[in-house]
Amino acid sequence: MEPNTQEVPGYFVWQVPGKSLVVQLHLDVVDRMSADIQRGFGAVPKRGAEVGGVLFGSIEPGEKTIVRIDDFEPVACEYRRGPSFYLSEAEQEALGNVVASERPGPNGMLSPVGYYRSHTRDGAVALGTEDLELIGQYFPDANQVALLVKPFATKVSLGGFLAREDGSFPAETLLEFPFRRREMLGEEAPARRSMQERRSRGRERSDERSAEQSYEARGRHMQAPEYATEPAPEYAAPYPPSYATPYVAPPPIYLDEFAEPPPKSRSPWMWVPIGFIFLALFTALGYQLAVTFAPSLRANEGAEAFALDLFAGRNGESLTVRWNRDSPAVRAAQRGVLEIEDGEFSKPVPLDAAHLKEGTVIYQNSSPMVRFRLVIFLTPTLTVNETVEWKQ
Repeated sequence: MEPNTQEVPGYFVWQVPGKSLVVQLHLDVVDRMSADIQRGFGAVPKRGAEVGGVLFGSIEPGEKTIVRIDDFEPVACEYRRGPSFYLSEAEQEALGNVVASERPGPNGMLSPVGYYRSHTRDGAVALGTEDLELIGQYFPDANQVALLVKPFATKVSLGGFLAREDGSFPAETLLEFPFRRREMLGEEAPARRSMQERRSRGRERSDERSAEQSYEARGRHMQAPEYATEPAPEYAAPYPPSYATPYVAPPPIYLDEFAEPPPKSRSPWMWVPIGFIFLALFTALGYQLAVTFAPSLRANEGAEAFALDLFAGRNGESLTVRWNRDSPAVRAAQRGVLEIEDGEFSKPVPLDAAHLKEGTVIYQNSSPMVRFRLVIFLTPTLTVNETVEWKQ
């Protein structure tokens, strides 16, 4: 589907050819909901926790029914049945209270127009039995819609609306779309800089940080001038708009049923002979690896053969992580892992040999400081790694 925002500035227009329903999704909603979904996605290793709630806006029936979405409100989930968005009775009651409310919007009062949920479970992006029960109870209007968003760690999330046809929802969305502002607007990705430009920019940032730290260290030994008495002006965030719901941090996630049992205690003396055995084994293995692997890098002897040139930088609403895909070590790698530490969350992203050779990963951060560590496996036991840190 080609993005259609020219007819309604500030909105993404979703319409299936031949259908009478048109959904207008405010781009500010996309920005804030994406951040909320990525927080949940990074909260649980491997799969990620689902989040969901209520869509607010207006419905204009007619020959072309228009569902306009201007806001949303997440509903807290304690995840006592795993990372899926399954609500307890108390949480369903909270959902009902949200559905019964209204809020001011840019063009009047906003009412509930649908249900949304992120989708991290296996299988097709479709409504589950629990979703249909919730929608049937709390969103009975024939024109209310459902939005499902599939998040990814290494590419843009995908979204899709579902609407009733003859009183029931289809098995899955009829039309998916990229769930990010830039792709919705049809904007081109910024041009990739050369490796030399990235290195130069990295050195400039390092020098700037060193200068700032030196300045701060000197400032701690200086007194402020007597005339500096006026308070600094407060920073006003560009969004969310005044009618939008502020983000509320989700409660702790309880995944007791997924927790691994604690290891049994063993006597420390039993590891002494095992340690000697492994030492001898790895010594022999290291020699064999040196004999078999070194010839592939013989033409690139020295540290340059193992340089990954890892880089992370802001790219619109997301971060772009790049490495030198022409590095001899990358070309020889069997697989890799990109370890991401985003605030309190951490998430490993497996990379196969083909993905390593692409040299790029897109990641949407949820905190002002993110640490990336790229580990590539030249053999099952021989690795090369680099770490880079991004700060806002």
